[in-house]
Amino acid sequence: MRRRGIRGLCLVALAFAPVLAHAQARIAIIIDDLGYNRASGVRVLQLPGPVACSFIPDAPFSAEQAEVAFELDKEVMLHIPMQPHAGARAHPNTLTINSSADDVRHLLRAAMLHIPHAVGLNNHQGSLLTERSASMRWLMDAMDAYPQLYFVDSMTSPHSVALNSARAAQIPSTRRNVFLDHDPRPEAIDAQFDRLVRHARRHGTALAIGHPYDETLDVLERRLPALKRQGIQIVAVSDLIHTRMAQRDDQGWRVSLRLGDVPTATTPDRMLQAAN
Repeated sequence: MRRRGIRGLCLVALAFAPVLAHAQARIAIIIDDLGYNRASGVRVLQLPGPVACSFIPDAPFSAEQAEVAFELDKEVMLHIPMQPHAGARAHPNTLTINSSADDVRHLLRAAMLHIPHAVGLNNHQGSLLTERSASMRWLMDAMDAYPQLYFVDSMTSPHSVALNSARAAQIPSTRRNVFLDHDPRPEAIDAQFDRLVRHARRHGTALAIGHPYDETLDVLERRLPALKRQGIQIVAVSDLIHTRMAQRDDQGWRVSLRLGDVPTATTPDRMLQAAN
């Protein structure tokens, strides 16, 4: 795999630590499973703020709605189907534990050709595949051909190795904190949104994934406009990843000072360039 260039970690920590200390709490939201329903897709595209839109690559409305999302300054993501554990119904065109490295590369290439303007990728299902180190390494190898892509681990399994694989490959990456609509009742979605806000206030950032259900969109249409009054900023997923990487670097710098060591650099050039 082609490795990305590295700059000094100490410069990153010194540049971002004062900013992070006074940063407003930030949340990012991904709506995935898009592309199957035109009407619900339109509602997602009309949500206020930089809500990311993650499209199933072979769904009938994905390509056209990805174009609209791009025109509306919403980040376009690939929602790549991956094999779940037994008992869950898998997508018909999914990466499985029997997929080869070539299979992974070909599927990603086809997805990139079909979905215009993609800047990120997250897994659809994948509770089994994201636990497989070799499969995740092949995915990150394939992503290396598209340096504009970041990776979000949807965390469909608590044993996922996907995020660690992305970090090892020096791909800008993070993981989901909250599922908004695992329970699709409106009161449950409201409770999960409250949890998202609490997490952001406690940790500085929080990332949620939701789906284009009517109940989810009802909650988001009502609550997103109120975030500013609550002191919460909604940001693009790429911005949230940038913030989290800077926070990790700052934490590493502080630990190194306590230990009396200078840490090795771990931040990829393409994220540092975005900060400048």
